[in-house]
Order: sequence, then C-alpha cells, then structure tokens
Amino acid sequence: MRTILGAAAAMALSLSTPAHGDDGPVVSVVPVTFPAPFLDPAARPGDGPLDNVLEASAVEAIGDGRLALVAHDKQVPLRVVDVATGRQLGPPITSPAFPAETPKSSKWEGMAADTDGNFYVVGSHSGKTDDERSQHERLIRFRLRPVSPAAEGTNAGPLAIDDASVVCWRIAGPLLRALEREGLPAAALAERKIEGLTIRDQAGPDGQHRRELVIGLRQPDDLVRVFAADIAANPSPEAELAPRRLFAFDPGRREGVRCQLTSLEYLPAWKGFLVVTTTEDTSNAFHGNTLWFVPDARIAAAGDAAAAPIVADRIWVFEAAQKAEGLCILPTPTAGGAEATHAVRLLITFDNDAHATHMPSRYQIVDLVRRP
Repeated sequence: MRTILGAAAAMALSLSTPAHGDDGPVVSVVPVTFPAPFLDPAARPGDGPLDNVLEASAVEAIGDGRLALVAHDKQVPLRVVDVATGRQLGPPITSPAFPAETPKSSKWEGMAADTDGNFYVVGSHSGKTDDERSQHERLIRFRLRPVSPAAEGTNAGPLAIDDASVVCWRIAGPLLRALEREGLPAAALAERKIEGLTIRDQAGPDGQHRRELVIGLRQPDDLVRVFAADIAANPSPEAELAPRRLFAFDPGRREGVRCQLTSLEYLPAWKGFLVVTTTEDTSNAFHGNTLWFVPDARIAAAGDAAAAPIVADRIWVFEAAQKAEGLCILPTPTAGGAEATHAVRLLITFDNDAHATHMPSRYQIVDLVRRP
C-alpha cells in the first residue's frame, strides 16, 4: 500500500457508542491506511498524475477485494480500481444497455453486490426539473466478465460489463408514494434523494430465502430513512419494485449542519446495517462523517414501519474535512473463521466534489473490531 501501515495501526481507536442498553464500548475502529487519492489510468504506482475528475460516490469490492468498482457522480461509465494503489485499470467501463451520457448524467449514488455475482447501481432519483429527475431515475443490475482475448495488448482493463446481464427496474413512483404515506410536506418530497444501496439476504418466516434490495435516502433529511424491496423472485426487466420502510433514525447535527445518509451496507456477520452520514453546508464545506450500526434485532423489535424512529449506535466520527460517500466490505483472509464474526474490513470512498472544491476523491481502508 502507499501508506505506512505501522503508523496507521498506531492510530487504532476505541471510538464507539455503547450498544443499546449497554454501558461499555463494543467496537474499535482501526485505520489500516490513511485516505489516499485515486490515480489516473496512466499513472505509475507511487506516482501521479492524480485523478482530479472522479467523484467517487459509491464503491463495491470485486471478487477477492483486490479490485473495486467505483461509481462517478457525474458520468455513466464505472471505474475498475486497484485497491492497493488507487490506480484505475483501463478506461471506464459501460454498456449499450446503460443510459446514454447526458449533461446531467445518471448521477450514480449507490452500489451493491450480492452473493450470486450480481452488482447493482442506482441513480439519485433527484432533480430540480422533471427531465433532470427522469435522467437520475435509474436502477440497474448487471454482472462483470473478463475482457475478451481480442482486447489483449490494448489499453482495455481486466473487466467489462456483461451486456446480456443488464436488467433495469423502476422504483421512483413507489418510493414517492411510500414517502407520501408518511405525511411529509410537498417541499420535503421534492427534495427526495437516494444515496445508499445494499442487499440483505435472510431466511423468511417460512424458511424460504429472502433477498431484499435496501435503499437509503439522503433527503428528506429530518430522519435517515431506509426502505426495502423484496427481489427474491427475480423481478422481470422494467418491473416496478414495491419498497416498504424498513427503519429510520435521527442522526442529529454536527457543527449546526444536519447529518445526511450517504452510504449503506449490510453486514451479515453482525446481523445489521452500517450507515454512513455526512455533513455538507450550503457553501460546499464539510463538517465530518459518522458511521452508525443498526442491528436487525432492533429493527424487528420496532415492528410497524410507521412507528417512531429507532436508535442507531454511533461507532465512529471521522474525517472532518472530507465527505464520505462510498462504503463496502472487503474480503479478508479470515473470512469464514471465528475471527471474521468479530472483525470486518471496510473500504470507504470520499467524494469531495472536486468540480467545486478542487479536492480529489480519496479512499481509505479501516477495520472494525467488535468485542465478543
């Protein structure tokens, strides 16, 4: 890695809010690397040039975690990145089945992956006009494939999108109706914006496999709101999904700025959700990020999704001068062993709005260690 691991390990933190009803810390956060910039595809390891264009709004690990798939807030194609160096491998990848590039792009804001090798990417579903919003109302499932032998010796990267695997679903209408049922005012509904996406696999009450596509909203921001849609039956292309509210909590403020959800990840080993919130004021300045944990048991105990918000456990407050937007779990050598139930490795990406702040996107690896 380009970081000094010994120094990073010395930054090990025991920062956590006690678990619900408990008095002691339950999670330690151990930075494995310092935040590092992404590199241009032409860059050499340890050298520039930096990628000053990428706005890393979402991320998912590929395979064993040596590579990651990174979404750009302002462009349709996705990036394949070497996690060890931050270097992009080949040009960005896209598919004819993906939306066409437009001045407003697709505004990718969330990514997810499942255990069957599928990836998911979602647009923000936000916009100041109907046309702008329609360009951002994309929800796509796809798979990756190795590049063809014909691409060997070219500047192609190691992976491409399998065009035949691309499936589009719709969620804009049902999500709006779900928010309307909560009695939110028109101004809050107009601000609706998706920024989190993950997959939760569980056994249902009847013992059957249940797969949920879980969506987190950045706005309305009076609460962090998370919705879930059952996709175990593999909905047909262009199907309209039916989300229900899964949970909500009040993230509060930092330095007077409202905390807003920017990423969401389901953690099977801990049976719960990791949620990232960030703070960004009207001057495009950042005021810190928070990592939260919401256990399945607490969600289930809350019962009716229309009930009062639940309590989320605050794990870590970090990086006051950057905006965390992407989060994924990195496979580790201990995966599947006893230690894996207590430790998890995360990859965090920071979308610092380079077009406005001139701060490049960065990424960081951290370990979460939970006491047995």
